[in-house]
Amino acid sequence: MEDMIADPWWLHEFPQRRGGRKADYVSRDAKTLVGIQREPMGVRGLHTGIVRLALSMAGRPDIERACLVMIQSRLSRDRLRREWRAVTRVFTPEIAHRLSVVAIDPEGSWIEPEDGYLRRIAKAMEPLVLGVSHGESTEAVVKPAVGQKHFELVKVLLCRWLKREGAIPIGRLGEQAGCTYPTASRTLRQLERARSIIRHSNRSVELSRFPQQTWNELVALSGRMRRSLRYVDVSGERPDPQGLLKRLNRLKPPRVALSGVEAARFWHLDFDLHGTPRLDLVLHAPQGRIDLTFMRQLDPALKQTENDSQPALVVVHPLLRPAPLFGSQDSNSLPCADPVETALDLYELGLTVQAGRLLTHLRPETRLP
Repeated sequence: MEDMIADPWWLHEFPQRRGGRKADYVSRDAKTLVGIQREPMGVRGLHTGIVRLALSMAGRPDIERACLVMIQSRLSRDRLRREWRAVTRVFTPEIAHRLSVVAIDPEGSWIEPEDGYLRRIAKAMEPLVLGVSHGESTEAVVKPAVGQKHFELVKVLLCRWLKREGAIPIGRLGEQAGCTYPTASRTLRQLERARSIIRHSNRSVELSRFPQQTWNELVALSGRMRRSLRYVDVSGERPDPQGLLKRLNRLKPPRVALSGVEAARFWHLDFDLHGTPRLDLVLHAPQGRIDLTFMRQLDPALKQTENDSQPALVVVHPLLRPAPLFGSQDSNSLPCADPVETALDLYELGLTVQAGRLLTHLRPETRLP
């Protein structure tokens, strides 16, 4: 994972991995050592990493700093701070004042002592945890956006309504959406005020109608909530979404479902759209961990891009809730994302009319502007 850091500053400052048993990287000017621990084992991991770096600096006054980078530490920030101060007191001041730590988790980065150079190291590492590096990295951890669990619960309810699956116990609803009972209760009260929910005597609930205002909010916030990863073809060849689809069905990567236009054709057999403008995929990642190795296997010419003006050939949408709600096709094809995710993809493509037709096909009483 560490070898896949794509930040240009890092690649220039730390041109190659050092290896060895004491430090992982040495800076170009040989004045900075960096040790990296991925998911270190609690306090023991912290102590082991610091001792390794301290030994690397012993008798080396030319080394100005040694930094331990802890990626996805299981220790709380308060515990890290206490243990850091305790362990550095063991060393002589000549060693202790050159030691530093960077801890990175989905909450952000904690640095001790605060320093611009160390902050820059943290910035280079953060994509490994907070999002997907746009280099060759195939793994990342995606953190849910603020308010995302509220919308996941709404999407689960809406999916059940579109598929006519009836009421669901509140506890099970929260489990499928990945939210606590208080969060589920707040969301249900909002829907109740909008007269969009039915409560049953057995503590189960269901939508009473299409929640128009909430749907508009879902569409408006979809880009921020779904953290889509866009891929373009850099080979120079003519884009071939159908060829990619055939290869994808042969690969059958786990936890991946078709979405967008292809899934719309599953939910609506008479879906009216000629061709496939792009391939939309949903990647189920209930713990926030996404593995994009299958994209490299699909086509090495596919590269991630942040340029929204560049048409994407493949878009991957991480799905963070516990319940994927995929629809099964035959054994020779990938499953399909639920109709709500599918419709949101169509909106993102600008196919608003087609999205409306999909929803009204499933429930004719759906009212869209």
